[in-house]
Order: sequence, then structure tokens, then C-alpha cells
Amino acid sequence: MPQTLPRVVPAPPGKPIRPEASASQQTSEAIARNPSQWSATAAREVVRRYTELAPHWNDDRGGYRPVPLADALARGGLPAGRRCVEVGCGTGLLTPLLTEVWSEVVCVDLTPEMLRRSSAPWRLLGDASRLPLAAGFADAVILADVPLFADEVVRVLAPSGAVVWSNALGMDAPHHVPVETVCSALERASGGAPWSAVAAEAGWGLWAVLRPAA
Repeated sequence: MPQTLPRVVPAPPGKPIRPEASASQQTSEAIARNPSQWSATAAREVVRRYTELAPHWNDDRGGYRPVPLADALARGGLPAGRRCVEVGCGTGLLTPLLTEVWSEVVCVDLTPEMLRRSSAPWRLLGDASRLPLAAGFADAVILADVPLFADEVVRVLAPSGAVVWSNALGMDAPHHVPVETVCSALERASGGAPWSAVAAEAGWGLWAVLRPAA
């Protein structure tokens, strides 16, 4: 079980409801448990959907998506490091938060129309199921409202690194997967080695910082 920190960022009224959340959650949990559920057809559908969403992404989500990630970076006890990978960076809405912590932030996204709207200096077009990065590349991997491909996360993470998991709408987020499931998937990808987690709610969302247990 994760160590749960007290909430310090209250949840305001007016939380948005995403009609697609339930179906997306089922898909994301299936991928976390078994990455082979992902396919080229699924990837094409993601690109199609997010190409449509790109022009309005920051306007529709800019007010609330940074809240849980900012709390995670402030209170998650992240280890020292200089390089992080933001998986599913989209338009770069969250990237400025990361550049305050790490000197090198490599941003990866599957949808060209999202990625071209980002102003981040290091951007890669790529699929999270096969990250275009070397093993042990990152001191931290950021997963903010994206599916979890645990094998790839573990592969690119340095031995002393950490994973930041953030769902901006908490349990109602389209890609929400319980922190316990995330931890189990990372342990499975690590050959059964244990992981620890610190978690909290913030705003409408929730977050966890996970790392291999000492």
C-alpha cells in the first residue's frame, strides 16, 4: 500500500465529467496489466482523437491539469537528478513544471498535431509502448494522464530513479488506474523486485511518486 499524505490543495466545485472516462479506464487498466493489449489499430485511433482535441487542449484543460503534478513535484520526495522523460507530453501544458526540477526534459508524444504545439526544446515523436530512448536514460519518468507501459518505463529509468503518476481528475480521469495496480505493474516489469509509493489527492486529481524499494 502507498504511503498517503494529507491533502493540502482543496478541490474546488465544478469538476468536469468526461463521458469517455469509464471505457478509457478499462482500456488503460488492461494495458497496465498486459501491454500486449495495445495495437497499431489502437495507436491510430489515439492519433485520430488527439488530433481533433489538439486545438482546444490547453483552453479546456489548462486550469486543472497542472494541479496534482505540481503537488507531486513539491511533496513527493523525488530523488536528485538532471534528466526526466515526459511520456504523453501533448501540447507541453505540463512541461514548464518539469523544467523547474530537471535541467533536461525530454518530451515524447504519439500525436504530431499535439507535439508541434509544444515549445519544449527536446521533443520526440514516439509510442510509449516502445520509447525511442536508451536503457537507464532517465532519472524520472512522468506519466500524467497516460497509459502505463511498465516494461518500457522500467527499461528507460535509471536504477535510482522515480516514476511520477498523475491523474488530473482523480478516479474520474480517463486514464485513471489505481496506484496499487501501477505499483504491481512496475514490480512485475522489474522481475518481482518491490517498489514503494507516496501518494496524495490534490485539487480534483491524485498523484503518486513510485520508486524501487531500497
